[in-house]
Amino acid sequence: MNTKFSMKIAGLVLALVVTSTGGASAYHQTSTAPAFEPVVQMAAITPLSMQYFCAKNRSECRSGGSGQVTMTPDLMAMLKQVNVHVNRAIRPKVDVSDNWSLNPTAGDCEDYVISKRSMLIRHGVSAGSLRIAYTHTRRGEPHAVLVVRTSQGDYVLDNLNNSVKTLRASGYNIRSMSGPNPMRWTAG
Repeated sequence: MNTKFSMKIAGLVLALVVTSTGGASAYHQTSTAPAFEPVVQMAAITPLSMQYFCAKNRSECRSGGSGQVTMTPDLMAMLKQVNVHVNRAIRPKVDVSDNWSLNPTAGDCEDYVISKRSMLIRHGVSAGSLRIAYTHTRRGEPHAVLVVRTSQGDYVLDNLNNSVKTLRASGYNIRSMSGPNPMRWTAG
């Protein structure tokens, strides 16, 4: 049996057992049972390159602030401006050593992501609302994007596209993602 599938099933069973009301529910007078919507998230290891980058650049890996920002026309304009600016400032280059760099002249997807994250934080966007996410491109290649958690859903800033799209409209299936603290990750 697939280990990831087994872990999800075990988590679901544990959640059911923990939230079960047992025999006490038979004596409860209300006719509606509480809604149960299990959320199964598995911890993921913070990418080694991220750990190394953060060890060298502690101020760039800070967390804090709200885990979600209010979507406004001004915020959307800023997201679009930052996405296009960084996409134009960095020339695409395959990074064989997977060394993450902030604002390089040439770099790979992670370099774009941390540069966009840094710029948005400098413009006042809550660090806790910015998530680094791994996915795959339509061709199946591993890829990183920046996800911004907003009051109107998650938005993706991507070096492969100058437009800012909702996560759903981007077509990406997130494999792993940082939390409000960029050093804490969860799987898919």
